[in-house]
Amino acid sequence: MKRILFPFISAILLFLTISCEENISPKGETPQKYSVNLILRGDTTFQTAYVSRLYDVEGFDPYSKKEDPAVSGAIVSIKYTDNNKQYYFRDTTDNNNLNSRYITPARYYYIKNFRPVYGKEIELNISFSDGQQLSSKTKIPEGVYFDEIKTLPYIPGPFVDRDTVYINLVWENSSLDLVKAKKVYFDYYYKELSGQKTKYTKQVPIKISDFDGIVNVDYYNVSYRNDLKISRKILEQALEEISAGNSAKGRYSIAPLIVEVILYDENLSKYFAADLFFDYGFTIRSYPADITNINGGLGFFGSYSSTKRIIKFDPQYLLKRFGYLSAY
Repeated sequence: MKRILFPFISAILLFLTISCEENISPKGETPQKYSVNLILRGDTTFQTAYVSRLYDVEGFDPYSKKEDPAVSGAIVSIKYTDNNKQYYFRDTTDNNNLNSRYITPARYYYIKNFRPVYGKEIELNISFSDGQQLSSKTKIPEGVYFDEIKTLPYIPGPFVDRDTVYINLVWENSSLDLVKAKKVYFDYYYKELSGQKTKYTKQVPIKISDFDGIVNVDYYNVSYRNDLKISRKILEQALEEISAGNSAKGRYSIAPLIVEVILYDENLSKYFAADLFFDYGFTIRSYPADITNINGGLGFFGSYSSTKRIIKFDPQYLLKRFGYLSAY
């Protein structure tokens, strides 16, 4: 037994000696690479990109980094693949917005007056002073076109064949391979005694569930489906809530219901399907750090389109059911 144990113990001691002398690190060398995060948004003409360099930290806590690794001076541009015209971003230090991670003025690239054309492919190119380059592509999803026959024209809707449980909206032109995010809201106005009107916005839950006394309210619906069902009961609860405790119902005027559909591109849909996205809200502004579709570096490039559907309330329905006026 001694003959077996001795060489085994000796080997362990030799390994420990070598490890201490050479100071082996499990992290390895940090490559000299860059990262970019950019999602082209179909609901705005102001687009922003965040460009940074990979960095190392003491120890293993990535949040111990105190300085923003954002990179200035890069050449950031996008172009439609069927056209040679380049659209260039400008870099800026925004003193009016703080980077919540580093508590310093936000540093990013931006372009104004650029709303992506739905259905077209866009290429991203970034060049750095050390010769490195990043690139990627995204195809802007087509806009949503609602089926006028299957979509409710107004609220409460025609009496004949009316669905008394749900308000239905249907669109059939978008691929079932792409993810759609939906939200519902309406604006309303309250008239003061002075005659001044104040505008408010009320978001309508898509779903309300109760599990063992714990109420969960979902304001967003994210799925591959090409339709949306809005509970009439939940909508009426939202309408009632805006004037709760106030008997002067006639001071409220209601604008049409708005249904917004965000259609993710193939890049965003792919990572959503892989369950790599977390709850970042309705419009995507952040992405997990362990995914990339960038050639020559790391990061993420994607896009989405946005379509709104307006559904008017019948003025008599508002008046008789709630005591409200119509705002149109």
